[in-house]
Amino acid sequence: MAAKGDPRGLLGLARKAGRLAAGDHAARHALQDGRAALVVVAEDAGAACRRRFAHLTAREAVPMVVWGRKAELGVLTGRPQCAVLAVTDKGLAAALRERLSAGAGGTGAESGGEPFVTQHSHL
Repeated sequence: MAAKGDPRGLLGLARKAGRLAAGDHAARHALQDGRAALVVVAEDAGAACRRRFAHLTAREAVPMVVWGRKAELGVLTGRPQCAVLAVTDKGLAAALRERLSAGAGGTGAESGGEPFVTQHSHL
């Protein structure tokens, strides 16, 4: 069970509510269709995947967070591994960003264990 304030609980809730696009293909389509409110890329995702989603999220003005590992995101999405996912609910995405910026529930790839969130000046 995820601790209070743990982002894993919100990701599980998003999955159960059908507000999670898991995997490269699904996340790209959510971005292109304007449904993505937040993109989460695993810290151990390949460099090409991270670059691709950094570009796509910047183009679509959607925040991107580097957090968790592929195996962990896979468990949260019901897959063996998942390198990228998109949260399609704005409220859940905002709550998730808030929890991640507080440093709860896991480590990010950059900045000493804190999650890395891309900042787009027009958001």
